[in-house]
Amino acid sequence: MTDPGVVSQAPEVARFIARSAAGHSSNTAGSDRARGVLLGLAVGNLLGLPVEGDRHDWIAASYPDGLTEIDTGEAQRPMDDDLAQAVGLGEALLAGGNYARDFADRLVVWARENGRGIGITTSDVIYELSTGKPLPEPARIVYERRNRVAPNGGVMRCAPVAIAHRNDPALLVADSAVTCAVTHYAETCQWSCILVNASIAALLNGSRPDLPGMIAAARADGCPDLSAQANHDGIPSDTLDALEQGAQPPPGIEWLKRDHRLIGHTLLALQFGLWAASTPFGFEDALVASVAAGGDTDTNAAAAGAVLGTRYGASSIPERWLACIPQRERIESLADDLLASSHS
Repeated sequence: MTDPGVVSQAPEVARFIARSAAGHSSNTAGSDRARGVLLGLAVGNLLGLPVEGDRHDWIAASYPDGLTEIDTGEAQRPMDDDLAQAVGLGEALLAGGNYARDFADRLVVWARENGRGIGITTSDVIYELSTGKPLPEPARIVYERRNRVAPNGGVMRCAPVAIAHRNDPALLVADSAVTCAVTHYAETCQWSCILVNASIAALLNGSRPDLPGMIAAARADGCPDLSAQANHDGIPSDTLDALEQGAQPPPGIEWLKRDHRLIGHTLLALQFGLWAASTPFGFEDALVASVAAGGDTDTNAAAAGAVLGTRYGASSIPERWLACIPQRERIESLADDLLASSHS
């Protein structure tokens, strides 16, 4: 995929990722952390499903102690879109070859055979993909047709790239962007995937990511002013504001408990992921808080869950939640295989 609208390199971000691994063994990332990436994404997706699209005040009234349980029936249902697309992306990466095209073809099959929870943008792009157009033309067509909006369907699924390429920063950057642009062409969507995956790679490599430093590196590489874009689009930008100023994100998510015009925005999901890398909350409390913020709860919690799962490991995830994941063994094996591929 060669297209001037797709980010192909970000040398300062790549150096940031490489520095995160300095002083750590190339084998620092163990199965617990790698599995935590995908299992954390899965339980975040599932925990947020019942209140997807609901306001934070309605959630607070309905769940005074927070939404803390996943429907046990989910273990027998088809994967929701956040998880299903992440699994499809991971399996395409392992297959090798032209994995962006492979992933696109898998999306077409998934939409036909499952498609649970599919978003408007992804659905429109998959139709264009099914006609055989070369990448990233389908995503670009829909991006222009839909008034250049930047939904969160790329960042929700991007984490497998971080596991596979944690030891190859340049490839991590390029593949985060190119696999995002299979369906989501907006520059902010691509940078959301790059930044979340850079954070996950740092955590996999045993380092607490320097988030303000990462944002500064991204700006040096041509990343747009994400805080300004969030403000323009009418969504909270507190985490991005803090990072732009060289500070850590707010510890809690009270800043998200207010109205925002576009609930399914890539820069909201990005902020959940970056917040998850630094919040003092533990795994369970952080995911419950993510869902309590309202909005696109399943996707925001999936982004947060992938980062939290990397940070704390699969062993930190409550067993009662793990038992609700559909095809759990497939997901665990995928994480193990992606980790093994990162050593080769």
